[in-house]
Amino acid sequence: MKLSTIAALVMLGSASIGSANAEVLFQQNNIIVGYEYLLDAEDKNPNLYDQAHLILGHTTIADWGSMTGWLRFENPLDSAENQQGVDAGATTKAWLKLDYNLGDSPFNIWGQSFTCANKPWMEQNFYLGGSYDVSLGKLKGTIGLGMQYAYGSFSPTGKSFNGASGGATTIMLGYPLTSEWFAKAYYEAQFDRSDEHREVFGFDSYGHQAIIGIDYRFNSQFFVSTLYKHRKSWGGALNGGGELLFEAGYNF
Repeated sequence: MKLSTIAALVMLGSASIGSANAEVLFQQNNIIVGYEYLLDAEDKNPNLYDQAHLILGHTTIADWGSMTGWLRFENPLDSAENQQGVDAGATTKAWLKLDYNLGDSPFNIWGQSFTCANKPWMEQNFYLGGSYDVSLGKLKGTIGLGMQYAYGSFSPTGKSFNGASGGATTIMLGYPLTSEWFAKAYYEAQFDRSDEHREVFGFDSYGHQAIIGIDYRFNSQFFVSTLYKHRKSWGGALNGGGELLFEAGYNF
């Protein structure tokens, strides 16, 4: 199940955890270039802006479980301006998801890490909990639930924080429509955030990002994607709003 699921979903953009005899079932790298257009998120969040992005991704699936992650560079050429006409600067993001199998059951130990950094903003989120493998016909994916530890700083508020910050959940699903078309969805939410976490970034207690998308695969290597993303109290999107992303990628 995980071979087909994670390999496809990693495009939404160390095996040392196993024993020396761990069997690697699948490994894949990819590079994705894309552009993000603001929809109603633009009017509700004047700090946001249209921008290009570059993603470098990797997936490993082994007999112990799976690991997938990416590095994302937003506005990498520093060519975009925000809605006030000020140089937007570049942002670097790193994401890693690990599911370690609990025997032959569909349950896993789940760990997930996300780091975001630019000139005014730095945030690190780490989730630890359990996940469950979803397998309903052609629908495959994982659902995770756990606690959150986070730290960060934000220069406009002059504040920083460090500590436990409520809980988090993720849902990652994929469904092959045909041999060329693949539908995918990702939902991530944080809830019961700490007072310090909320005060530093101006967040609510609850925040989420939800993504739905579709890939068209020319072959096993080249693909294009269209995605809709909605964020609320997440990253720079303090107020709920949607964005549209177009991407082209190469697997190797």
